Amino acid sequence: MTGPTNSKISAFARLSRPVNVLIACLTIIVAAQLAGGLMPLQNVIFAALSASLITIGANVINDYFDVTIDRINKPHRPLASGEISAHEALIYFGVVYLLAWIFAILISPPMFFIAFIFALLLYFYSYRLKRTVLWGNLAVSLSTAVAFIYGGLAVHNFRAMLFPAGFAFFFHLGREILKDMQDVVGDHRGGALTFPVKYGFQAAIKLVVLDFILLIILTIIPYILDVYSIKYFITVLFGIYPVLLYVLMNAWKNPGASRLGMLSNLLKADMVIGLLAIYVS
Repeated sequence: MTGPTNSKISAFARLSRPVNVLIACLTIIVAAQLAGGLMPLQNVIFAALSASLITIGANVINDYFDVTIDRINKPHRPLASGEISAHEALIYFGVVYLLAWIFAILISPPMFFIAFIFALLLYFYSYRLKRTVLWGNLAVSLSTAVAFIYGGLAVHNFRAMLFPAGFAFFFHLGREILKDMQDVVGDHRGGALTFPVKYGFQAAIKLVVLDFILLIILTIIPYILDVYSIKYFITVLFGIYPVLLYVLMNAWKNPGASRLGMLSNLLKADMVIGLLAIYVS
């Protein structure tokens, strides 16, 4: 029994996407620290747990609705490969969302309201929005941005997180469009009318270029206004800008699915550098 049990646990772990969950957890902690410190500590812990659980739930329901497309694009995913059944995934999804809302209400009604609204938004993203032109990309980017507001609100100072929320929005918007480019074959067959499916790769890359330009401009503003220190700007200058340029150059030259997947993962890793830049500010 040990072998099958361990295999099932591993499948649920992969379904949860632990790297994404870790980033969500770190985002809340860093946001709280920057917004005034990790006190009340219980609030920060509960906020990090609820955000992590919402991330898990969003990943699970995304794979649930995308199982047909994933059998083409990502057949190794636990639902697409049959390692986890649709029924098991739905139960898991319901449990983690319920726990997320419980942790949120234990902090405050406003925290519960944000957790409830954005958990539902991420559900409808997977159910419908991700198959539309840009609306799904905007929903995910907004949800990621609000994570900083969520962490700040946990320690009663969400205004300090407005710039980081803006950074997160544009950073993730570009990455989401690249992911749509990676999945264009399966999305087209599955009837998902994403931006690359409707307008093509060149238009999608141009949109990512515009998005990253706006991101760069936005990251310069708090340094100019003396909101963030020189340490922040140096970290962004050498840790973020070169990666954005590398991603754009490679996406333009070689927009193959495997290359785009690598670039998407590189951007995901670079999120940690972004968090570090804000932390050292």
